[in-house]
Amino acid sequence: MSARSRLTAVGRWIAPSVIAAALGVAVAGAVENADQGYGAVGAIAAAGFAAMLALPACLAGALAVRGLWAAWRPARLAPALVEDGGGAPRLAAWVVFLTLGTLVLSWSVFNGVRLLSQWTTFKVNVVSLGAPIFAITAALALAALSRPLVDALSAGLRALDARLRRRLGRSLLTPRAILGATLTAAAALVVGAWFLTIKPRIGPLDVDIALYPALAITVTAAVHPVWRRLRPRVAALAAPAAAAALAMIGGVVHVRLDRPSLMLEIWSAPTVAGLSVETVFDVDVLRSAATLEAYRPRPRPGAPRRDIVLVTIDTMRYDRTPLAKGPASMPTLKQLAERAAVFERAFAPSNVTRRSMPAMMLGASPPRIRGRVVGWALRLDPRHVPLAERFAAAGYATAGFFCCGSFWDPDKKTGYSRGLASITIDQDGEVLATEARKYLEARYAAAPDAKAADAADVAPTFTWLHFIEPHNWMKRKDAPDAADKGKDSRQRRYDRALGEVDGYLAELVAALDAIPEARRPILVVTSDHGEGLGDHGALYHSSDLYDSQLRVPLVVAVPGVPARRIPETVSLTDLAPTLLDLAGFEPPTLPDMDGRSLADLVTGARAPDPEGGLAYAVMLKDRSSSQEAYAVVRGRHKLIDGPKGIELYDLVADPKEAKNLADEQPELRAELEAVLAERRALDARPPFQRWEKQ
Repeated sequence: MSARSRLTAVGRWIAPSVIAAALGVAVAGAVENADQGYGAVGAIAAAGFAAMLALPACLAGALAVRGLWAAWRPARLAPALVEDGGGAPRLAAWVVFLTLGTLVLSWSVFNGVRLLSQWTTFKVNVVSLGAPIFAITAALALAALSRPLVDALSAGLRALDARLRRRLGRSLLTPRAILGATLTAAAALVVGAWFLTIKPRIGPLDVDIALYPALAITVTAAVHPVWRRLRPRVAALAAPAAAAALAMIGGVVHVRLDRPSLMLEIWSAPTVAGLSVETVFDVDVLRSAATLEAYRPRPRPGAPRRDIVLVTIDTMRYDRTPLAKGPASMPTLKQLAERAAVFERAFAPSNVTRRSMPAMMLGASPPRIRGRVVGWALRLDPRHVPLAERFAAAGYATAGFFCCGSFWDPDKKTGYSRGLASITIDQDGEVLATEARKYLEARYAAAPDAKAADAADVAPTFTWLHFIEPHNWMKRKDAPDAADKGKDSRQRRYDRALGEVDGYLAELVAALDAIPEARRPILVVTSDHGEGLGDHGALYHSSDLYDSQLRVPLVVAVPGVPARRIPETVSLTDLAPTLLDLAGFEPPTLPDMDGRSLADLVTGARAPDPEGGLAYAVMLKDRSSSQEAYAVVRGRHKLIDGPKGIELYDLVADPKEAKNLADEQPELRAELEAVLAERRALDARPPFQRWEKQ
């Protein structure tokens, strides 16, 4: 056979799989993106983006299955396994053995790895070396047992089949019956394992994205037998496949070149199309047309530029701190509060870092923030402008000292570090505090007072620290006392973590106190969310919108401004506009920010309203939360719209939120439901101006 003939033969063999894969990804893409609101062109483009990953995968899978099918030659193998009477008991025995062997192998590896993790406190190298040992041991044992077990199973199934054949007049163990029973049992096993074993262990997990591969595989598999029947009329399948491929290619090219906004909307969705854009393209390139000039905040006439030091402490609930006369030993925070503005009713925008922290950085509620969940973080849409980037655009020297590379490492491209010229990442809060102190001392040594700073043209500074220790309170090395049990034990361990991070804060405050007051920066201490500690059945966070997970400290120390307690309800979406305002700039408004500046409350220019103020918090459905919930706090009352229905609480009379007043106070409930509806309507507004071709 000539080379040309060989190529022709190969092409004919591959062609049905190419057509099947093209139709499979086109159908799956159409279903996945039909209700995403992209419009017809956007839906076609999204299907095309998804096909960039899915088409090669479907094609490779189809060719692999067909190749294995051809290598095993089941048409020849089946007759060799069929015995007198039409049954194939040995085939059934092998299927049963392989099924049980798979379960035994997976069980041994899973439990072996779990034991190693417990014995070694999860030392990666030990677990990685031990896992294959468990797998090999189980596999060798199964191989040794295979022959005698299959022989025994074959004998038993042969006798059973003979008995049934005498009664029914036919065999129930034909190859087709065995194949059908195997597929049915496998599907039932997968579904049962998922709901009974896997899902309860891993918690909330959004599996909507699985619809795409299921459809793509199903259509790809179904087209192959259709191809064999329609082979003389190739155009019946080839024409629609070619048309779908051309439409998807055209949609991808159009959106990539002319509609970057739409491409970013596709990217931010938790779909295969979004995953494909994330994998194939660098979405940050779409932002390259913009410059820092576009993000520069507008100075307030005559206002001096103020330095800012922002300290965010992960997982710090308000009522455990000395700000609320709580039991945690935090002398530094207590002393700082004696010369600062302390907000007594500050609420986080959400109950998990990846939703709350972006809202704090951007000054916008979580539903208005576009992005894609990547690992534990929310990778921000490149069109968002974080607080540090606004300060950098204003000429500030910016630096960050953070616990977690998964959130702030620039290589992760989450957007959290955007605008920070210098970044230090270390899990140890003591290291972060020391490095931040050295950085600030070096800057202020060069210009110890305001006149020296002006003369030397020293840029103002924005410095941000984030400590993780309270988040990891259950992993602390200082084990609880033998007498520590139950909820009290959890609270004491958590309080010790708060005390530890207060020691790191002490080093930073001491360094700032050494600076003359006229040059001293504004210091802000707050948190991204609280912690359940057993309240309302929640040990950790990301599970509800009660105060244990939402109410956090907010302390703002402005040099020269008297201390005050502020009982007005505020949200940490107000943080970004407040810091810009205190630094001497006009904070952005809608569409960029929906938070309000609290500078007038900090400085005393406005008296607080204990019955007023507003905070809005959201729990969004994603990898940590299986359900959505919305809450609004006005004055002393909170309304939650969540899995339990409408809940209404008086937070002053009932700080534990134990008595639901929704039925007892219908008028107040209606008022707050209207406030919540108005706030949720604002979420539909785009968080930035749409980009098209730059």
